[in-house]
Amino acid sequence: MMKSRLLRYLAQAACLLLALPVLAERPAVPLLPEAVTASAELLYGERDGFWEKTLLVRFPTPRRALSTSDGLVDARAAINHAGHPLLWVKLGAAGKAYSEGVRDALAERLGVAHAAVAQMATAADMDNLAVVTRSHGPLTVTVLATAGARSNAIRTGVDSGSHIEGWDEDNKPAGTINILVLTNIELSDAALARALITVTEGKTTALADLKVESTYTPGVQATGTGTDSIIVVSGTAAPRASYTGGHSRIGELIGKATHAAVIEALGKQNGYFLPGAKRFPDAGGGPAKADGDLRIALLHLDPVPGDIAGNRARIEAGIRAAARQGADWVVTPELAETGYNFVKHVGTGWIAPFPDAWMHTLAAIARDNGIALFVGFAEREKGSGTLHNSVAAIDRAGNILGSYRKQRPVGRAEAWSVAGGDGKPFTVDGIQVGTLICADAWRPDTAAQLAGRGAQILLSPANWPPVDGMGPGDVWEQRSRETGLPLIAVNRGGKEPELDFSTGVSAVSVDGQRLFSFSAPAGGIFYVDWDRRQRFREVRP
Repeated sequence: MMKSRLLRYLAQAACLLLALPVLAERPAVPLLPEAVTASAELLYGERDGFWEKTLLVRFPTPRRALSTSDGLVDARAAINHAGHPLLWVKLGAAGKAYSEGVRDALAERLGVAHAAVAQMATAADMDNLAVVTRSHGPLTVTVLATAGARSNAIRTGVDSGSHIEGWDEDNKPAGTINILVLTNIELSDAALARALITVTEGKTTALADLKVESTYTPGVQATGTGTDSIIVVSGTAAPRASYTGGHSRIGELIGKATHAAVIEALGKQNGYFLPGAKRFPDAGGGPAKADGDLRIALLHLDPVPGDIAGNRARIEAGIRAAARQGADWVVTPELAETGYNFVKHVGTGWIAPFPDAWMHTLAAIARDNGIALFVGFAEREKGSGTLHNSVAAIDRAGNILGSYRKQRPVGRAEAWSVAGGDGKPFTVDGIQVGTLICADAWRPDTAAQLAGRGAQILLSPANWPPVDGMGPGDVWEQRSRETGLPLIAVNRGGKEPELDFSTGVSAVSVDGQRLFSFSAPAGGIFYVDWDRRQRFREVRP
């Protein structure tokens, strides 16, 4: 029972933390300040088809360190080793021996004793490492942190433990905050020990500021994860410190650097951001609109197939441009995140369960700019792993309302996706919003189903080039006439090797009539103001 429960936690965490290097270039090697007399590098490898990434920090001479994994160490190096989440699932109870083996191999490579390497391990992606330095006068502190808290956050003193060392298999749930602290000044053993408290306080404050809740007791504030690790490494310079609590200047620096590093790492790994962190400073302008009207931005983009990082950046840039024009809602094309024929370029293994870290980032953007988002993306269903061609809905408060899954995947290009079930409207700004994706509009039933469930408007993200006999023709007008609902289709521009979308049209249709058509061969953004009933007005920035 316990083993199955823990493996389930691990599998869920593996999906939540999944991040493959196809999404972005490798980060630069961390540069450490000269004052801490240490060097850092990132080592990349592979085991059993899964990535391995290790942060290695080396010291020119032995440094006194306190590690929550190793105790007191005269360290020549410290490591934070990241294995792909699914690698930890595969290893199971052998994970501890595996991480110790990584440490031992690195020690031998460096020509030092195994015990001279302080160690931590994680399933968080080392590409999401945060490095923060704080200084005051002769004092310098650098913190290097990785963090994942969506699958294993706990509130100490409230949540229950489930593992007794030596009594059952050593399978602990995944999701870890690992913190490596470097100081330039010498710390006594007592100061090293007190630093663990200061680091923990800084970490817990970061979780509180981000409003991270316990995974196990919903609604209560998390204080950490069940597997957090800390290594504090003493420097060698004067003045020597015997106390590192919050009343000391060195303790202040340790706490502030930890707080900032944990916030940054959780943003990179999980999409947690402080309120206001994603606010666009130039948001809220644009032409005047009538009281009560909603401004809807149609992001008629040109996604590049397989360029996940680039497409995400284009979507975020489009949202920012829309915010600058006073948009209330932003709608992207179908599969705006991936491009249409993306599978042949990057496969589907990188797709994380919904909602992933990027979706949480979009939620922070929506929250901080008061914009509702409807975004076309490739979805992996949490638990089953089933893949869908989907649209995510996020309201102005940053609540991820859910996803609509395309009911009619088309041809080989969409063979990766499974048809979704019956769709339900999302409630945004008190309006019931129905979504249907591209070919879902080809026949009347999907639109009629949404209308029957109370939809007041239909949004239809699409990748639909005009092709004789294959539409879109007047299907959007037909659906608007049959349902009596306004329908906004958000198509795309550009070209992919297999299809030419450059003449694709986005449109607004009401009562069987097309009110507006928009086209941009290389992509563009179009705006309409809606009175929440049947009137639309084109807006030209």
